[in-house]
Amino acid sequence: MTGERTTTLIVGAGLMGQWHAHAARRAGGLIAGVVDSDSAKAAALAARHRGSRAFTHTEAALGALSPNVVHVCTPLETHMGLIRAALAQRCHVIAEKPLAPTAAETDELLALAAATSRILVPVHQFAFQRGALQLGARLPSLGRIVHVEAGTATAGASRPGGPEPDAVVAEILPHFLSLTRRLLSANVAALPWSLTAPSAGDWRVSTVCGPSTVSIFVSTSARPTFAELRVLGARGSARLDLFHGFAVFEPGDVSREAKISRPFAVAARTLVTATANLARRSLSAEPAYPGLNELVARAYAAIAGAGDVPITPAETLDVALARDRITALTRA
Repeated sequence: MTGERTTTLIVGAGLMGQWHAHAARRAGGLIAGVVDSDSAKAAALAARHRGSRAFTHTEAALGALSPNVVHVCTPLETHMGLIRAALAQRCHVIAEKPLAPTAAETDELLALAAATSRILVPVHQFAFQRGALQLGARLPSLGRIVHVEAGTATAGASRPGGPEPDAVVAEILPHFLSLTRRLLSANVAALPWSLTAPSAGDWRVSTVCGPSTVSIFVSTSARPTFAELRVLGARGSARLDLFHGFAVFEPGDVSREAKISRPFAVAARTLVTATANLARRSLSAEPAYPGLNELVARAYAAIAGAGDVPITPAETLDVALARDRITALTRA
């Protein structure tokens, strides 16, 4: 389909559906339709995109529009049916994470995508933030990776009638598992994970990967909310602000002067980097969910035959298997 305009169907007109439509349009997609069981929400989002049509049922939209790409931005329990339906109509699919409730179901969907020669991409957008991409390029300069520490505090379980705290944590884990896999070039499902969960919605998972230790903390009760990743190397370290998408690097200097000046140097670096990052995001129309625009752009390029798939089926399945093994520890 090189040279053709990509027609896009957005399934789910909530907050994520709105940002997916924004990213798809920036990637050159034509928003042909929006699906939501709430007809008013579907109509409202469709009205923002000229020529777009609103639907309350995905099957009707697929039949009427024959889109190239379907974005699935609905709750996890709906993913299997929606992705199956889209792939059956030979649509490429970009779906919010987790792709499916279990690794076995993820494998089933990946097999269906392979059988239909379609691209199926989960939205692990943290790995495509500017800061994460910079870290990947500069990783060798940090020397041997001693420790990777990721953490987030989320308000996702505080909505009345929303998901249970542990379910929220389990849905966030793929972000950090995908980052760990890329940073350490390891199959995360094969690592010996352990879990400490003193209360519902507060998990710390940890493992060892060769010479590196890994710790991931996800909490629905800690405040204020944040999302960060630290990589500690033998020759330097880096900290990623995953809410804003930037990275701050520290050299591995060891001296009395460096110890004294470190708080001020780090604060200055953070201020300069955060300010430049905010300006860049404003200019590039990325006010929320940094990394999503880049991930969608790369997926659309791959669909058009102009680039590689941003997240391979092997990575997708590995992350799903690791998530299953970690969540199973809560039942042990």
